[in-house]
Amino acid sequence: MSDKKHVSYKDRREELDKAITKLQSDDLDVDEALDLYKKSQDLIKELEEYLAKAENTINKYKTKLED
Repeated sequence: MSDKKHVSYKDRREELDKAITKLQSDDLDVDEALDLYKKSQDLIKELEEYLAKAENTINKYKTKLED
């Protein structure tokens, strides 16, 4: 994930949804499709990392509550 600027999970997800919608259109240029595919893969990775980090945070709090 980029630490330059905080981008919310929701914003990343919306960006991914838009890219997927564009990828499904019939009038997409091959070069643009490749760029969107790469961008989508990067967004998926960022979303997975974001969720993993959130899960770790939840587990830490859960552990604290159990102690």
